[in-house]
Amino acid sequence: MSNGQKADISDVERLVERSQAGDRGAFDELVRMYQRRAMFVALRVLGDANEASEAVQAGFFKAYVGIKKLREPRRFEVWLLRIVANAAISQRRAAGRRTEIIKNADCYENKKAVSSTEKENAEELKEAVQWAMSKLSKREAKAMALFGLKDLSQKEVARIMGCSVGVVKWYVFNARKKLKVLLKDYL
Repeated sequence: MSNGQKADISDVERLVERSQAGDRGAFDELVRMYQRRAMFVALRVLGDANEASEAVQAGFFKAYVGIKKLREPRRFEVWLLRIVANAAISQRRAAGRRTEIIKNADCYENKKAVSSTEKENAEELKEAVQWAMSKLSKREAKAMALFGLKDLSQKEVARIMGCSVGVVKWYVFNARKKLKVLLKDYL
């Protein structure tokens, strides 16, 4: 099966079951089948191909280690993409990646005409946004990062998070409401 073809669910189920039984070749085939989709998800979260590649590799490793825990082989794609998204988000946090607001502050900060006071304000804003994002629930922060900042569709976010589109809307709504209160001094 080529990378461009849509996988038949029964083929995926058989490969997952073989992988769960210890067949490394079956898992390698799953990697080939889902490499592009996983890369797309990680790239949308991280915005950098090299970092996304690292997150995909980490995600596939976690999936390989945990595949025996997957109870519904037919849900492999959603399960895998959730793992990859989580790996990308963790990598982003560990690397000190900033939200779009912080990226804008960085661009602003790097301009030659920026005064020291403006630099201090930009740094304060970065810290405030990081702090505010840390105050959100894990699910709200994930939904906000994927939908609100990385422009994934609500359907894609729902698929990655393993919930309905309505639940994603609820998480994003709550996250925005909380961020507005937490960052009121900066808005």
